[in-house]
Amino acid sequence: MTPGPLNPLPRAGVIAYDVTACLGCRECEVACSLGHTGECNPELSRIRIDLDDFTPGYPDIRVCKQCDWPACLLACAARWPDQPMRVDERTGARYVDADLCHGCGACVTACPLTPERPVIFQQAERPRIAFQCDLCHERDTGPLCVAVCPGQALTYLPAEERRA
Repeated sequence: MTPGPLNPLPRAGVIAYDVTACLGCRECEVACSLGHTGECNPELSRIRIDLDDFTPGYPDIRVCKQCDWPACLLACAARWPDQPMRVDERTGARYVDADLCHGCGACVTACPLTPERPVIFQQAERPRIAFQCDLCHERDTGPLCVAVCPGQALTYLPAEERRA
């Protein structure tokens, strides 16, 4: 689905976080990568927890903001007729269909958060498939990272609860 004046995108929920409640355990990363890829590899996680061992303070939590007008989706639509970047009709989540992804990186380049705080990633090996948080749109109970967070630092906000 390509957004436009006659075809507005449904609003997506978002994962909100409280860095002061984050324990730095990174269980969310492990659960995410395990749930999406079947392996415990934080590099394949759609949420990232960055801890700086040399600077005390709170962790940097990075997760897709599920933009209302996602530049990643528009960049993908401009390049590929069989658009790998999708919008889930039920949840409004923006996600990458790995079976269609060409690994061109247009979505990564277009994301306004990249490169300072990347939230769209590419696998290092070939094929270089892009991936981002998809709000676990296939799970009826919501994002897995939110469910496993022992510090309750992560919260899922449905679309209707997001600020305008």
